[in-house]
Amino acid sequence: MKFVRLSIFFPLFYIVNGNGTDHKSLWDDDEDNEVQKPILRIHHINIFGDSRFMKALSYIDETRLKFTIFISLREELGSNFLTFNIKIRVRPTGRTNFVTLLQMRDLDLCGFFTEFRKNPMMKYFLQSEMQLSDIIVCPVRVGNYSVKNVSVKDIYPQVLQNGIYKFFVEVIEATAEKVFALQVTTEVRIPTAAE
Repeated sequence: MKFVRLSIFFPLFYIVNGNGTDHKSLWDDDEDNEVQKPILRIHHINIFGDSRFMKALSYIDETRLKFTIFISLREELGSNFLTFNIKIRVRPTGRTNFVTLLQMRDLDLCGFFTEFRKNPMMKYFLQSEMQLSDIIVCPVRVGNYSVKNVSVKDIYPQVLQNGIYKFFVEVIEATAEKVFALQVTTEVRIPTAAE
């Protein structure tokens, strides 16, 4: 899988200021940043793990800015072909319907794991920032896995509007059985200049 596809997990979107040579992220702590940083708050997380294969739990930290996923895998995965889908949807403040911002379907999960293992930057980021418990390879072995300290700013683009955002990811076996699904619902508010 190409690195470009990985960028949806780790946004690389920047605001170009001035002459086009100064790049700033909305997440920068620069006091001169004229753009107000979004205020994010995780409302809830829905998680599903097919009980034949796994037990899956999630935990939201007290700041409601980060979450952790725990998976106890009871049966090996990946002997068949595994794919995953990703979708980001938003319901802007004042609107009643959600709209899709990003949707990627039928991505090769084992290819993702292979690319991850080969890319030292991604490996470092996932093991230092998010604290991935183990390097995952296909077939995925029976055991306990966790991804800790996943920040909501790592799953959403940095150019946001006020509203409710939903991040979905699901893993599907070649038999078209959904074995895992995660939905993170987050409220985003951009402070006004007066705030």
